[in-house]
Amino acid sequence: MNIATLQQRLHDLERENEQLRARLAAAEQSEQQAEILQLNRFTVENAADAIGWYDLSGKVIYFNKAAFVLYGYPPEALEDLTAQDIDPDFSIEMLGSLAERLKHEGSILVERIHRHRDGSAIPVEATNSYLAFNGNEYIAVVIRDIRERKRAEAEREALQQQIISAQRETLRELSSPLIPISDKVVIMPLIGTIDSMRAEQMMETLLEGVARLEAELVILDITGVPVVDTQVAQAFIQSAQAVRLLGAQVMITGIQPQIAQTLVHLGVDLRSIQTRGSLQDGIAAALPGGRGANGGTG
Repeated sequence: MNIATLQQRLHDLERENEQLRARLAAAEQSEQQAEILQLNRFTVENAADAIGWYDLSGKVIYFNKAAFVLYGYPPEALEDLTAQDIDPDFSIEMLGSLAERLKHEGSILVERIHRHRDGSAIPVEATNSYLAFNGNEYIAVVIRDIRERKRAEAEREALQQQIISAQRETLRELSSPLIPISDKVVIMPLIGTIDSMRAEQMMETLLEGVARLEAELVILDITGVPVVDTQVAQAFIQSAQAVRLLGAQVMITGIQPQIAQTLVHLGVDLRSIQTRGSLQDGIAAALPGGRGANGGTG
């Protein structure tokens, strides 16, 4: 064997060796890809959230373990499952429209009410994505059960409403307090602006307090009320009339000069209601030994 033949043989062996190395690398890469694919499948199959694929006819193509558990179906039921079995309010037309949106937007997160096999409702958060594979189109959905979250939100909302109601009641009591100063006399000091809501609260507190305390006289002190218009004056008159139906009287104290002028200008008739210039005068007139609480103005 001459030198030229040996060199050719060496060249052929090197080429075969290179080809073997290339094949080995391809095999190793293929093995790695298969391992990654197997790991991906394992991850999807054992994910905590439910995962499903639908084709555009609405047929369920795939459910992972969590999806079967969430909806209560056995794996053998997959062949007959459709999107409407899971989401009764979803239609094939909506599925096609959703696919078109997903092509442009990538993914869409929505809250839906899904249905368990037993018919019970399951509030879920669903992330929808579009997939095209081997000439077929699919909707891939990652579904999170949010029943616990909704339950916590409802409890939090109920607690918040309780707090708001308690605060409203506290404000009502503070805005229109009823203070007994004797067995038969109570005082309601009013401070700030009186609107229709507060006037209604005032009347409710008055009537409930008069009945509960068996009061014979209620002193409404308006020293801290900056403005008395027709609406407020009318509320005083209506309160006095309602209190009289319970067998008690109303006295208004603390009418400031500017308020008196306003009442005269408005033509408000307070002759049916006892009045005193100050709370001190009203208390003196109301308590035993005072100047009497049966007259008109003082």
